[in-house]
Amino acid sequence: MRKKSIPFVLFVLALGSLSCGGKLGIKDARIAPSEDWMGIYINNAKIGYVYSKQEIRGDSYRFTQKSTMRFELLGSDETFATTLEAVTDKDLNLEEFTFDISSRQHTFYAEGKREGEVIKVKIETAGRVETKEIQAKYALISPALASWVAARSPKPGDKLTVTVFEPTLLKTLPVSIKVIAPETLLLDGVRVPTLKMEMRMMGLCSEVWLDSTGASVKEIQQPGIVMVRESREKALEAVSGAAKLDLLSFFAVRPDSAIAGPRGLKELKLRVKGLTRREDLIVSSTTQKAKWIEEGVELTITRPDTVKIGRSSIPQKSPREFLGSSFYIQAEDPQIKRTASRIVGDETDAMSAAAKLVNWVYRNLRKRATASVPSAVEVLETREGDCNEHAILLAALGRAAGIPTKINVGLVYLDGAFYYHAWNSFWIGETWVPADATYGQLPADPTHVQLHEGELDEQARVLSVVGKIQIDVISYR
Repeated sequence: MRKKSIPFVLFVLALGSLSCGGKLGIKDARIAPSEDWMGIYINNAKIGYVYSKQEIRGDSYRFTQKSTMRFELLGSDETFATTLEAVTDKDLNLEEFTFDISSRQHTFYAEGKREGEVIKVKIETAGRVETKEIQAKYALISPALASWVAARSPKPGDKLTVTVFEPTLLKTLPVSIKVIAPETLLLDGVRVPTLKMEMRMMGLCSEVWLDSTGASVKEIQQPGIVMVRESREKALEAVSGAAKLDLLSFFAVRPDSAIAGPRGLKELKLRVKGLTRREDLIVSSTTQKAKWIEEGVELTITRPDTVKIGRSSIPQKSPREFLGSSFYIQAEDPQIKRTASRIVGDETDAMSAAAKLVNWVYRNLRKRATASVPSAVEVLETREGDCNEHAILLAALGRAAGIPTKINVGLVYLDGAFYYHAWNSFWIGETWVPADATYGQLPADPTHVQLHEGELDEQARVLSVVGKIQIDVISYR
């Protein structure tokens, strides 16, 4: 079985919470027009750049931010690009925006406009349009964050809180900022006086250095993404080492000992170091029991015996929150509903219907690492993807068939290491049964280590522990 990609969207979200950009005189409340370039690095390998521009348009400000990244996924070079354009009022409150992500043959486009205390958003994917209203009396956009901070003439020890609109998640999030201390950085051989700050969003901690004009000159984000201000020429120069940096292997967690026959296990016991209750992750489930210890958590993961699980008839009516549609899980889309109906046929037993859905997704999606923000309707059309695409399509098909379905995110064991992964759980017989369409498993084997569950906004919380986890194998059978 080939290695599967990490949930790539986690990497996208990490980058999105960076890129504060901004250029504002510490003692001047007005934004000065500017253009800035930053190189993006992981493990000292340059993978891309970010271009930021800010303009004054009467009583409003316009922010443009473009990023391009290149890296290796499963042996193939991938290029991933984003473009964000936003307009704010004089107080930096978001008024309207457009945001798009593009890679190989996948695209994501969203736009929004403020109407009073509501931002009306629509997204386009695979020819479909979804709309949503987001309550946001006041919200920054990430490129304006450094400017907002600098306008407050921050001093060491100051603590600030503000709401930021995150275009990848299409929701507002609180961001807390702590001003640390003055620090001199050496950039391109020049010593630059800066003010260091820590920013936290969704449990993710980033370090940001602002120069005397209030411009962000360096940013470090979990899990090891570094952005540094560069000249335009240096930012645009050939990306060196990108083809050698396989994100899959870079983020893998290698345990203290190997696990034989992982797909056929009935039980697995692990000691996972680096996890704490502070991350507020969901590490317990019907098949994963957690015991917190001083250095982390001990997990006992079992494969459920589906013969002993009570039977359920479809369609089910609860739990309702796992039957509905969302921006990315379009369970009510006509094509999704027709496909689910065709796969399930006249089957009324939930377990049997779920097995048909898992088998169909496993057999009909080409296993290919995909740099994208997954959407069920787009996956159904492209018929390719990694674990993210398998999981989000299975969630939509399961819900369309009347089976409550959720998404799990965590780690899976393969070829001597644990790789970041996404899979599903079905609500059958009053219990959650794990399923993995990437591997064609119902139930999923016990090497699936759940770190959290939920859609993109919840999955992003896992970034807070990426790069920190160590795994000891206690026993398996």
